[in-house]
Amino acid sequence: MNDVHLESTGLTRRELLVLTAGAMWVPLLRAAPAAGNAWAPLDALCKKTLADHVAPGLAVSVMRAGQMLYSSGFGFANLETGTPVTPHSVFHIGSITKQFTAASIALLAEAGKLGFDDKLSRFLPDFPHADDITLRQMLTHTSGLGNYTDTDTRQLFMQAARVDYDDHALFVAMRGTSPLFVARPGTTWEYSNTAYVLLGMVVEKQSGMPYGKFFRERLLEPAGLASTAVDDAATVVPGRATGYTPDKDAASGYDNASFISMTFPGAAGSMRSTTEDLCRWHHALLGGRIVKPESLKEMMTPGRLKDGTLPLAKMDPEKDEPAKPMEYGFGLALGDLDGKRWVGHAGGINGFSSQVRSFPAQQVSVATLVNSDFGGNATAYQATEGVRDAAARIALGLA
Repeated sequence: MNDVHLESTGLTRRELLVLTAGAMWVPLLRAAPAAGNAWAPLDALCKKTLADHVAPGLAVSVMRAGQMLYSSGFGFANLETGTPVTPHSVFHIGSITKQFTAASIALLAEAGKLGFDDKLSRFLPDFPHADDITLRQMLTHTSGLGNYTDTDTRQLFMQAARVDYDDHALFVAMRGTSPLFVARPGTTWEYSNTAYVLLGMVVEKQSGMPYGKFFRERLLEPAGLASTAVDDAATVVPGRATGYTPDKDAASGYDNASFISMTFPGAAGSMRSTTEDLCRWHHALLGGRIVKPESLKEMMTPGRLKDGTLPLAKMDPEKDEPAKPMEYGFGLALGDLDGKRWVGHAGGINGFSSQVRSFPAQQVSVATLVNSDFGGNATAYQATEGVRDAAARIALGLA
């Protein structure tokens, strides 16, 4: 996906590694790392990352078994006012939104209001070829649906993104995804924001309320997420960070990111949050406080193709390397770090980049948020991955 669009794929190819399906929280296997200077290397890395002009600001939080081990902010939430980033600074989180949408579908399945293998036509019969795809395929990006955020030019995307959409207008926009299908359903893995926007419409239809309200009542409040919500630019949000895009010719090195109406990403990427709330969210979700164990197992079971095999995907499209088996559940990527299994997701949207990752066996969660979209700079994105992984290694006793 073009990085100037809604997200830089929502998660990178390197995010799509292998994790044993169905992992749950289990008793702790290690003691928490010692306090004090154990986190000094992470502090230094975060400061260096900003000194390298990766982003104006960065927030990092690390939680273990519900207790915050580390939480800090670096740089500026707003360059014009000089407001510093703190762990309570509120950022757009882009495609991390997808796991909230997936959890909502799971809750509706538990209530008997839908089934994962139901056809989309049961809920949105007017969508083209809705009888050919299932909710499970949409949740796991194996539906073959195209991606409405993939437009030919940035100008076309921004013309669409700056407009507020009601439900009907957003549905029409999804019908206009071009191409509407990039593959036959169930034959390959293709990341699709269109699929998740449509899943949000299914949530609304089956719950009888806007998906943002359903999120709040069924996900956010039970998880204790006071700073997380489906965003609305009109809302006054204490601690709201400003999003930026790099500009080497600007005095500050950045421009204000182009405006995007949060009605446009919908249930694929419209939420705001903090690093501490993202850690709390994973603690609640993986700890069984949101969905039932059987639903969580479904969410963490990698989607398979019609022939029963795992999808194959080239991890780096720019490199000549063989495709690798890829595991992606319901709004959750699966993988490992130094042999430790993780579950998580990344997100990107105008002015912001986000990551949350948890290690179920160790009950460790790490979240990073920055107020830059990197302007397509892969090196900058990799730097924030380095911060995330460094934080995880300290918490896991691997550093």
